[in-house]
Amino acid sequence: MKTLFHSHNLNTAHASVVLAQHNFNAPNPVLPGMLSALNPDIEIFTSVDHLEEEDIFMHKNIIFETVKYFKNVDGYITDQIFTDEYHHIDSMFVNELSKLIGDKHFIIGPSFSKIPYFRQSQILDELIEYDVSGVMFDIRDIDFNNYSELQPLAKLKIHAKKRIEIIPVVSSEEKRDELTRSIPFDMVYIHP
Repeated sequence: MKTLFHSHNLNTAHASVVLAQHNFNAPNPVLPGMLSALNPDIEIFTSVDHLEEEDIFMHKNIIFETVKYFKNVDGYITDQIFTDEYHHIDSMFVNELSKLIGDKHFIIGPSFSKIPYFRQSQILDELIEYDVSGVMFDIRDIDFNNYSELQPLAKLKIHAKKRIEIIPVVSSEEKRDELTRSIPFDMVYIHP
């Protein structure tokens, strides 16, 4: 199992990191290149979100330019593809973003878990069509002993099969271990 660790600094001993600010905005622009130069074997994923921009056209262009700028990363993560209160995705934007990202990983961030339960499988299928590598599912605030709270994640994992990676977001290594005792995952993201 691969564990992705949240980071916004260069001092990391982890093999796989997600570079992002705590609110999931894109990191300081020099971090990915410097981290790659300091640790050539590290796997780096970076957020490309820019939550402060309110103009939709400018926002999309900021994300495109951020992807172009971060060349030394293994994958890109964004939460900002949803429309209509998380009921739909902006298909044209996702399609263009997928083309720009090319053969690197394209991951949808933790906001995926805000999609209404009845739409999650359909949206997951749409994302697979656009070569999305994985989706994060935020479970930091649920009780792992309450199986009804884990049920949406388990059903999504079953629906995904091996077509797309479902990446649970937990708050600690202890929570990761507790989760994977109940439901096995190939990848988990730790974001305190």
